[in-house]
Amino acid sequence: MATDALDSRLRALEDEFFYQVDLKLGEQLREKTLREGKRKRLSEIIQVTDEASLDELIDQGIDEETVAVLLLVPLVFVAWADGRVTEAERSAVIECVSQYSQEHTDAFVQIVEPWLQKQPSETLWGAWGAYIQALRDKSSDTVATMLGEKIMEHANRIAKASTSFLSLHRIGPDKQHALNRLRDTLKA
Repeated sequence: MATDALDSRLRALEDEFFYQVDLKLGEQLREKTLREGKRKRLSEIIQVTDEASLDELIDQGIDEETVAVLLLVPLVFVAWADGRVTEAERSAVIECVSQYSQEHTDAFVQIVEPWLQKQPSETLWGAWGAYIQALRDKSSDTVATMLGEKIMEHANRIAKASTSFLSLHRIGPDKQHALNRLRDTLKA
């Protein structure tokens, strides 16, 4: 009789052990599936296929939504570099942001639109610069370089948006100064 009770308790203990193992494996599978989905969406948006770099971005809190916010601030400051925002610059900023956030485009446009109508303060630039510095401190050089290149690519597009045929599509000195400031902030 004592043996039956002992066997029964041993089976209960085994059942509990395997139940806990199944729960842990299920959670690991769920987390892996979620990460793969995040990695895939982020890869599609920023056109990067290196899984280690994508995982690092995800670990830093960068996903398909926050990558658009990373782009908003410098693009707005480049657009305002000469003291005004043209319709071509406005459209280019909105198009860049839309490229990174198809599902939430309206929300991001609502964030950026006031900045395109009224020049934002240097406080916004400072906050963005501090965020970029913190991200650089926690990221590998590869990821920091990749993000910097993407941001500069879009900033150059904004700077060129209002160039005219008569200027031979040259970027004006104010816009070039803004691009240099952005490049310096990204490398700091």
